[in-house]
Amino acid sequence: MTLELFEHPALTSAATRLATLRAAAGRIGAADPVAALRHVDCSPAAIRASATEVDAGSSVVTSAAAEFRTGVDLAEIGGSAETFATWADTVDGRYAEAARAAATTAALGLRIASELDALARSTSAEVTAIADAAEAAASAVLSDDRSAEVVSTVSRACASVVRTVQEKASSLTSLAAELEPLTNPAVDLS
Repeated sequence: MTLELFEHPALTSAATRLATLRAAAGRIGAADPVAALRHVDCSPAAIRASATEVDAGSSVVTSAAAEFRTGVDLAEIGGSAETFATWADTVDGRYAEAARAAATTAALGLRIASELDALARSTSAEVTAIADAAEAAASAVLSDDRSAEVVSTVSRACASVVRTVQEKASSLTSLAAELEPLTNPAVDLS
């Protein structure tokens, strides 16, 4: 058997624990329980790293906005034209808006990473429990036992793994809805 690698280590572990059930499923034509896991595979660590980078970018924008505001204040003290002050206030507001948008995006990214991590871990635990409960039947199938009881147990276990993964994957719809606003630029700096 080859080791099935996933982005999330808990799913790699679950795939290893599902190996016997998977082999038995292959013998009787049941659904591949390991293939089902691909639908919830994720890399929370990569999402966290991206969110951290966005948060760092937010700090840079906040710093640039502060420097800009200092320059504007100095220019206004020097008696600059009113149009400059209006323009500067507009740009300053856009800097602040961009910094808030970046901070909000970073926070959302960190929360989504945590939710995906929890989803992968709970999926792993649930499907592993299903496989463990069917271990004896799966081993029997691999020993060429085709009695109705063991075949039925393996088939039900495989279907249960697929159903569990589908239920977990359906919970991702709410996360997708939260990401929708991020598909458009938060701020137009032009």
